[in-house]
Amino acid sequence: MKKMLGMVLAVIMLAVLACGAVAAEGVPQPENGKKFEGTWAIEDATIDITYEEEGYRVFVEAIDQEQMKGIRWSYNCTYVDEKDALVSLTSEKVVYYFSEEDPDDLQYDPPVYEGFDEEGQETLFTIDDNGRLIWLDGHDNEGQDLEFINIGNFGGSWHNEAAEVDVEITWNGRDGEFFYNIWIQRGLNTADTFVVFEMTGTYNEASGKLECSGVAFTNTKNADGEYEVTEDGETYEAFFSDTGDGKLLFETENGIELTRFESNG
Repeated sequence: MKKMLGMVLAVIMLAVLACGAVAAEGVPQPENGKKFEGTWAIEDATIDITYEEEGYRVFVEAIDQEQMKGIRWSYNCTYVDEKDALVSLTSEKVVYYFSEEDPDDLQYDPPVYEGFDEEGQETLFTIDDNGRLIWLDGHDNEGQDLEFINIGNFGGSWHNEAAEVDVEITWNGRDGEFFYNIWIQRGLNTADTFVVFEMTGTYNEASGKLECSGVAFTNTKNADGEYEVTEDGETYEAFFSDTGDGKLLFETENGIELTRFESNG
């Protein structure tokens, strides 16, 4: 009897350890859900979709420059194979206000709604035959007739300390213009000489690359310890691609892998 009890306890322990391992590793991402990941855009609005262990985290951001306000929708979604869609489990809508003097000083209203979605309140994200992301909010029917284009997953601050490379990429989607602003620094800003590239770029969905072009400014420290800036008048190109593991490949001759800089603020 003691031997049998020991075997039962061993089986239970193995089951607990197995469950713990699954929880630690997360649930594998559905293969058909991978096409939703990345950033999607229309004029003055973006949708960011990322997979996080057991589901999808979706942020919709819309900016009204005239009224100096923005609206942020946040969803926790699961992929439903029968609908080939991301379907929300929880939803939140928040309105905030900003000023031109300090765009980072945001004033938030209380949430318009938040919490688990009741039946009939689920938000759906689908991709149509033209590769556009369709958003249908289950609370206010917002998103109707809007078609978001795929602009990759490049926005943010990136760096490679060993290679002394820093990159800042921001999306510009106003006034009918759709492009990225790219700032690249090669070399430390404490060195005698470092170079800064200021570029604009567009996402090539066919190749999966961010294709950039722009000019370079050389910063050289003079005898007084101050930097003198010169431009050589040449036009330069740069290419970035998503490695698929949360990093960015700066496609130089040897290739430089960049890690996203996470702010603690």
